[in-house]
Amino acid sequence: MPRFPKLLASLVAAIPVVMAGCGGSGTETAPTTGADQATAADKDKKPGELTTPDRRIDTSKAVDVVKGEVEGGESKAPTPLEYLVLDPDEKAIHDEPYEIAVPAGLPPVASVIPASNPMTKGKVELGKQLYFEPRVSKDGTVSCASCHDPAKGWTDNHKTSTGIKGQVGGRNAPTVLNTVYGRTMFWDGRAPSLEAQAQGPIQNKIEMGDQSYKEIIERLRGISGYKEQFLKVFGTDVTLDGMAKAIAAFERTALSGNSAFDKYNTGDPEKPETFKALTEAQKRGMVLFGLRLNDEDPFKVDAALLKKANCTACHAGANFTDEQFHNIGIGFDEKAGKLADLGRWEISPIGAKAQAEKGAFKTPTIRDITRTGPYMHDGSEKTLAEIVEYYNKGGNKNPNLDADMKPLNLTDQEKADLVEFMKALTGEVIAVALPTLPAGPDGKSPNPQEALGPPPKTAQEIGEIHRVVLGR
Repeated sequence: MPRFPKLLASLVAAIPVVMAGCGGSGTETAPTTGADQATAADKDKKPGELTTPDRRIDTSKAVDVVKGEVEGGESKAPTPLEYLVLDPDEKAIHDEPYEIAVPAGLPPVASVIPASNPMTKGKVELGKQLYFEPRVSKDGTVSCASCHDPAKGWTDNHKTSTGIKGQVGGRNAPTVLNTVYGRTMFWDGRAPSLEAQAQGPIQNKIEMGDQSYKEIIERLRGISGYKEQFLKVFGTDVTLDGMAKAIAAFERTALSGNSAFDKYNTGDPEKPETFKALTEAQKRGMVLFGLRLNDEDPFKVDAALLKKANCTACHAGANFTDEQFHNIGIGFDEKAGKLADLGRWEISPIGAKAQAEKGAFKTPTIRDITRTGPYMHDGSEKTLAEIVEYYNKGGNKNPNLDADMKPLNLTDQEKADLVEFMKALTGEVIAVALPTLPAGPDGKSPNPQEALGPPPKTAQEIGEIHRVVLGR
């Protein structure tokens, strides 16, 4: 959902879609236009994801969130530079470094924290408040947490997400978990960083309302608590730059690790409990998935099963994602011969479009997958068993299907074992207490709990929210 003022016009040209869709999440819908927006295509990417033949969408009528994010309100009323970024008063900054506690099984994060946005305690706390802040939306009903609730796996557990005034998009809300390691954000990768992603939903017409950055920043500048925190953290008044950095810093603390798999994989082989961390079914599933058991594990699995399911073709590395884009056939209508959502291809710029990008979406992490359903970019697969069955059949055939998408011929036991292994990737629950939000000009503070869940649809419902939450 990029909304850039004049000063950032050049950026819009270079990375026109660096920020669309509910924080990467949820109310993004099947893009139907905007073909010339976005990042350059990765030449080495290969397709590979999931599908749903039953998904039939009239793309001419679908809400085009991607296009809305690109156009935003800035094209109508460019935001003055002083609302976007300000030179800091270094003497006013009173903050201290923040060290992220990385759970077992995940790599260090120091190398993936941008030099332009170091982690600090005050910044993380400010970002947490802004993440749960409904007053960022135009009518005070939607926050980042509406679609990415920590209590729901940092998603909303809906097929597709609901934005302001009950408007529904066509993409599922991806989890914020482990996005600190992400190379790009959103299902189509149009945002190059968490900072860029954070600027999208707040100005998306479907997600948080038709508003300019200026309106949002002015609203926050009217809240003395935020003005004070921005001064201490950034040495400036409230700005879009600081807002994006604070939200991104908070999101980088959302980590999933120390799962049963991690305890097995990183445990001491001299201790019996290490090999007991996984059940026999999970160990069989692990090998089918494409990972080898510890050589010292007394339990053995037929080596011929290694990679039979070939999951590691895309779900690789410590975070179980190759960070690439794959067409696995989701949303392909065989009768019409069309994809409901063109994915990565839609946002690739003219002159850089590749057919292999049609219907290609980013490989999601499968860590904490038991908490982040329903699955796929359109939320079409309800259960882990459905996901395995989908891959087992080889996905939905279409002209741009990933070469790795082939029938797997798994037995019922093997399918069940794969599901059990994915359950073993469920990390420790990290409870996130709701923050106390600063009082507005009227002396009242909104309850962040009110923004968790679908926003109201009717004028009467919206009026009630205004009365109770915003004190209007």
